Amino acid sequence: MYKEHLVLKRLALAASFALAMGIAFLATPPTVDARGPAATPTPTPTPAALPTPSPEPPSIAIPRLQARLKANPNDQDAMTQLAIQFLNVNRPDLVYPITQQLIKLGNKSAQVYYLDGSAMVMLGQSDRAVADFEQASTIDPTNLGVLSQLTDLYIRTNRLSDAERVAHRALTFNKTEPQALENLGAVYGSEGHFDDARVQFEAAAVLDPKDTQPITQIARTYEAQNNIPMALQTVDRALKIDPSSVQTLVYKADLYGKQHDDAHVGQAYDDAIVAAPTDSDKVAIMMRKAGYYNDSKKNLIAEGIYTDAIAKYPKVAMAYISYGDYLAQNKQLPKAVTEWKTALGIDKDNGPALLRMGQASMASGKPNDAIGYLKHYTTVNPDAQGFALLGQAYSYVHDYSRSRAACAQSFGIQKAAETLACVGGADFEMKNYKESAQIFDALMISAKQYLQQNPLLLYIAAKSYQNTKQNVKALGLYKALLPLAKKGSKEYKDLASQIALLSKKK
Repeated sequence: MYKEHLVLKRLALAASFALAMGIAFLATPPTVDARGPAATPTPTPTPAALPTPSPEPPSIAIPRLQARLKANPNDQDAMTQLAIQFLNVNRPDLVYPITQQLIKLGNKSAQVYYLDGSAMVMLGQSDRAVADFEQASTIDPTNLGVLSQLTDLYIRTNRLSDAERVAHRALTFNKTEPQALENLGAVYGSEGHFDDARVQFEAAAVLDPKDTQPITQIARTYEAQNNIPMALQTVDRALKIDPSSVQTLVYKADLYGKQHDDAHVGQAYDDAIVAAPTDSDKVAIMMRKAGYYNDSKKNLIAEGIYTDAIAKYPKVAMAYISYGDYLAQNKQLPKAVTEWKTALGIDKDNGPALLRMGQASMASGKPNDAIGYLKHYTTVNPDAQGFALLGQAYSYVHDYSRSRAACAQSFGIQKAAETLACVGGADFEMKNYKESAQIFDALMISAKQYLQQNPLLLYIAAKSYQNTKQNVKALGLYKALLPLAKKGSKEYKDLASQIALLSKKK
């Protein structure tokens, strides 16, 4: 049986007109017709959003579910609920092992593929996410949440004909759902068919006249056409429906910013600040306002907003982080560090502050301090960037085993040539020449241009080949590097010597 498990997230229409919407699995399974796959599917019942998968906060639910799994490692319901909890606390790296185990246990439901695909989206692995949502849509071919997410992924990966096909399918089986109309409007917008997109959004607005989202989507189509006056006019239409919509008020301020209309920008942001429900929300809008003036080279106004936010909301870490960013941008790194440390004093697990302190420590020649900050960062926010930086910090102190492990974790999340090269370089330093040679073989195929732009990596590759008796490969790289070295230099003489040595062995 399906169970509702994720909040439906209706995000604003971005430049790509991509709508990312969550799935809601209901207590009714998909209809299966005895005549086989040629039978016409029936629509999945209308998705209904739930605020959380359970009334418990994650701090209670996660340990409880982990305890259930310790007692019974094959408890599939506990696994599924734990995966949902990890998604809701932004830990996609912990979701993937669970969903893969569920699939190994034979649970190949649409829900499991949805969870796996959602984790892949958050980890930036679009191809794997698409494959997951395609599987989910095959199993439950009319589920609006699945089809909307798949449409969004097709848009992101520039598969617009596939996006349109899936969006039409979603609308066919969910004709009375505003989300299905918005989904198709998003596709038309991505294709540049703005009039068609507006027709769909208007139809969605008719179905749910109290919802400002379709009207905001229309405004974004005008923005995409650089018709800011019409976009502003449409935003005002949305604000008549919900005058206190913070998202819409911020968008209105952003539109004034696109016109460089300083007379209205400040007031529009201030209206949004007043409407914002929490101190953190208010600070976020103040930082956006300061960013506008900073980008407009009006530094005195920007700095005044940063310091005003700190004075009014001294317990909100974001204010100190943003002010620190501003100071660092203006080449005042010591002062920036003070602000970031203050943010960590408020919230010791603040990911952005930890990341900035790690980067600042590296820039200041303090790799051991950087390791401390970055280890903490990757614990609370395990992403590819954090692990890559941690791997770099370990390499600075010649701890190549840990450098390799961190870079491998980064590469596992995001398949970047830089982090794979880091793994290869660490293998080389540990005299694992066979492994480093294999990695550079892979890079020669998948990222040859990247290697050619990094002579040091080519040199390490050549040495790896030479140490594994692949002399032809090594000789070719040494010859390619020789013209890049200054004649008479130590590097030039070394390359020439290696070329002469290997030429005799041919």
